[in-house]
Amino acid sequence: MDEKTIYNCHNHTFTHENIPNRYFPFWGVPVIRLTPLRWVIKGVMKGLIPWTKNDTLHRYAAFIKATYRKTQEENLIHLISYYPKNTKFIILPMDMSKMNAGKVKEDIDEQHNELARLARNPKYSDILIPFAHIDPRRDGALNRLKLLVENHNFKGVKIYPTLGYGPDHEILMQEIYPYMVKKKIPLMAHCSPGSVNKKGISRDKAHAFADPYNYKIVMETFPDLKVCLSHFGGIGEWRRHINEPKNPKNPTWLTKIRKLIKSGKYPNLYTDISYTIFNFHENVPLLKILLEDKEILEKVLFGSDFYMVENEKYSERRFSTDLRYALGEKKFWKIANENPKAYLNN
Repeated sequence: MDEKTIYNCHNHTFTHENIPNRYFPFWGVPVIRLTPLRWVIKGVMKGLIPWTKNDTLHRYAAFIKATYRKTQEENLIHLISYYPKNTKFIILPMDMSKMNAGKVKEDIDEQHNELARLARNPKYSDILIPFAHIDPRRDGALNRLKLLVENHNFKGVKIYPTLGYGPDHEILMQEIYPYMVKKKIPLMAHCSPGSVNKKGISRDKAHAFADPYNYKIVMETFPDLKVCLSHFGGIGEWRRHINEPKNPKNPTWLTKIRKLIKSGKYPNLYTDISYTIFNFHENVPLLKILLEDKEILEKVLFGSDFYMVENEKYSERRFSTDLRYALGEKKFWKIANENPKAYLNN
């Protein structure tokens, strides 16, 4: 039955060919393509990770483990293997060509084309929900989106502001969002101070682009646009929320997203728990408390952030099973089925 279909709303399948050559420090993406060196570096990281809470290091390790599978299909098969039959997956490409970290071997158009091919494959057509990654600084961003939506049945748009632009970029405001409203397709926006940011600008400046409050003008200008601020602020912000004194002058991103939802001004605003909730024992108690608020419960989406979590303690299967047990059937199916369908305009 459809009400028992899990929707995993946040996943990646791109490969090393979509990552800039200088994405990894010191050794570089091309060097790690050499299998023996890759195993050595993975071993070093495996030794370091238990001793650090550095989000970037965790993500580098996950990248090395998953991106060096040969194809997006291999990553997709690996993801599917963890979930019940007919689970549906939103797949989010990544366009890192403008992060000032060198060339990518396979550009975003090729990445999109491969995802479109997979979405047409009868084996995956009923479970794969492709989104387009739109960087507004690229020439022809709107035409690229139109082609993907109208010719290849893409279902939404991903933006990643920490790559160096705000969600109120003029191309987004004047071209992309109006088209999305017309086509009734949702936005998935990276919303965490951690992970990928543009090389050559400060970490703080890059992360400021993704601040949840930057979306006020977007949602006020386009009230019918469905917006998901992914990661619910991110692991670091949840840790700060739990462990540090409240600072009204510098509220956590978790607090900001919660306030936006509860303001009542943005009825089409959602957030997902991808990556953040893999810090399971630390963050699930807080999530359970947050979901006691009916207004928040209505707007949270289940997502895992595969394959960014492949290096974490929990496997995808254990994570989804433990989360279902911790939340209980009613709340789990609310965030894993009812809310995703509303977000996707199903």
